[in-house]
Amino acid sequence: MKKYFLALLGVITLSACSNDDAPQDATLQITAGLTETTAAKSLASKGPENLKFDTGYVWLIEVVFDGTFSSGEAISKTVAVDSKIDFATGVASPDMADITIPAGEYQDVNLGLELRDEDDQPSVVMEGTYTRADATVVPVRFEFNSGEVFEAETDQTVIVAEEQKVTSKIVFDPDVWFSVVTNEMMENASANSEGIIVISGSSNAAIFDLVADRLDVSTQSVFE
Repeated sequence: MKKYFLALLGVITLSACSNDDAPQDATLQITAGLTETTAAKSLASKGPENLKFDTGYVWLIEVVFDGTFSSGEAISKTVAVDSKIDFATGVASPDMADITIPAGEYQDVNLGLELRDEDDQPSVVMEGTYTRADATVVPVRFEFNSGEVFEAETDQTVIVAEEQKVTSKIVFDPDVWFSVVTNEMMENASANSEGIIVISGSSNAAIFDLVADRLDVSTQSVFE
């Protein structure tokens, strides 16, 4: 059964004009990245020290845009995709530039992003390093494999301009996710034959279970 993660959605205010009488569509661009959210600052003294993530990806298979215009008219658009978004660059491969949404003034907007869950390939990967107490630097890889849906919504007025590109960035915060993991757990985490600490449903599962339960704490979607 899929969980639905509530995220924060920023207000869009863009301006443009069109020579056509009929409203023109806008282009929705999805990006993603790793960053520190406000929640992480309050948890600065918690979680494993010297654990840093800086690369990885999220793999999407569907984007759903739901909105209600100020007039009361509701629209819904579902687009099937199969694209990885690189955390370091925010670039989707293949490009998802063909996602279009109606321009106009919305009272409510909801964005749903479904993760890939078709085989053993993880839908979310984060890679980084952990520095042990003896100063040894060990590669770390977090793998999440589930067809979850991230849902971002707002009840604020959203103005989407005609023929403009609207960017939604999905923000992941590993500092908050790992805030419930202790230094001792990371020190005792097992590495695979390649010397990598893999944290997944089948490797270092005790750490994974704690982190997976917090995926809905700080994940945000911010419209720009």
